Amino acid sequence: MPRYFFYFSDGKRTFTDSTGIELTGTAAARAHATIQIREMRTSLQNARLQDWANWKMIVFDAKGKTVVEVGFDLIPKTLN
Repeated sequence: MPRYFFYFSDGKRTFTDSTGIELTGTAAARAHATIQIREMRTSLQNARLQDWANWKMIVFDAKGKTVVEVGFDLIPKTLN
């Protein structure tokens, strides 16, 4: 199974994932990213960070290629 790495960024700061997770493919990686974003937004809804406009999750494959980007507004973009 391929391993995917989930980074998130606001365009200025990037938080990296050095462990990754094995998933069945790009569709599963997109679904996992969407779930992670929903959980992050829920857990931070009372925090000072309320403007999610520039935040996105970037999914890389094991070769370092970007395969999916999902904005924190939860609109996925599959990259080829």
